[in-house]
Amino acid sequence: MHILVLGAGLLGVSTAYELGKRGFKVTVLDRQQHAAGEGSFSNGAQLSYSHAEPWASPHVLPKIPLWILDPSAPLVYRPRADWAMTRWGLQFLRNCTSARAAENAINILRLGLFSREKLAEIRAATGIEFHYSSRGILRIYGSKHEYDHARRHSELEAKYGCREHLVSRDECLAIEPVLAETNRTIYGGIHAILDEVGDAKRYCDALAEYASKHFGVVFRYGISIQSLIRENSVIRAVKTSESDIAADGFVMAMGAYSAPLLKTIGLTIPVYPMKGYSLTLEANEYSPISSITDGEYKIVHTRIGNQLRIAGTAEFTGYNHTISEHRIQAIIKAGKTLLPKAAWDKEISRWACLRPSTPDGPPILGKSPYANLYLNTGHGTLGWTHAAGSASIVADCIEGKSPPILMKGYTLR
Repeated sequence: MHILVLGAGLLGVSTAYELGKRGFKVTVLDRQQHAAGEGSFSNGAQLSYSHAEPWASPHVLPKIPLWILDPSAPLVYRPRADWAMTRWGLQFLRNCTSARAAENAINILRLGLFSREKLAEIRAATGIEFHYSSRGILRIYGSKHEYDHARRHSELEAKYGCREHLVSRDECLAIEPVLAETNRTIYGGIHAILDEVGDAKRYCDALAEYASKHFGVVFRYGISIQSLIRENSVIRAVKTSESDIAADGFVMAMGAYSAPLLKTIGLTIPVYPMKGYSLTLEANEYSPISSITDGEYKIVHTRIGNQLRIAGTAEFTGYNHTISEHRIQAIIKAGKTLLPKAAWDKEISRWACLRPSTPDGPPILGKSPYANLYLNTGHGTLGWTHAAGSASIVADCIEGKSPPILMKGYTLR
């Protein structure tokens, strides 16, 4: 059985590996010249299984009007004549209730913990190297109000198997000594001991090479996918910049571009691009040992090898890849207050990507209304975190098996 995987980012490469391991003939298509050429290229590097709080929540809701008026806010919404964005926004608001936020958080957490298990299996089976670290992630908060909210959410997650440590300011400094240099107030933090760190781009490259060498997975780069070609209730082929390519089954793993491509067959999914930014600079002795999440600015700071990756913000501007210097400067300003002695005088690489976001938080996985089309998209900021588990679930669906975790909350329905 020949499966065509559309997209060679984290979700596409992980799915191709999983299907190849199970004996499928697999071809992966991507318009870039290499794996992880877009959203997976320069992300925050966090495998944040414990970070299961969706953007849509009653805690965030009262902040939105203030954020809309602040161009340096963690979330920026730029009004535009875009019905897809308006519809997505209304669905987002609908999910900002305590009950819905709790349910969505639990679903995000379940997938995260499952993905942690699956990534451990991949590391053991392949031996690939991607600057992996299991030191955990330290989330810090500058006020009692923000800390108390995080503590309550941590208590919810603990009921579902997530282990985290509540830590004082002094304990935060013991975990990450570079915070002794900070100009910021640190009230307390949460040490997510189950969380990990890794270079997503390096992972994609290594896993793609492994899948190609050991399972015969074919990666075809520099090919733009223009539309899906349907025939009754099945997909027959994809129309590309080179030719029509047929297969027995198809996996949609094109991130934010999954939505417009699926529209070519009349299928609408609640996925909209949320632009995120990242900076990469040289690591020095004042870079964190592993990873810090700044709870106030929603920015992550992660050492990967000899580099420091700083990433964050959410900007709704449609399918616009332009790097806003204002947003970059906001990240630099926040980063300098937290890590004032980092290598800010060295060259800083800038990056922006479109994260495929759902209004409730969890991704869309598994079957579609078309018998041979499967979905693996909508992961938002957690594509790296959920890649291994999502790939396993989609592969189970293709094989006709029931995944090990309940699919409630992840299907298109």
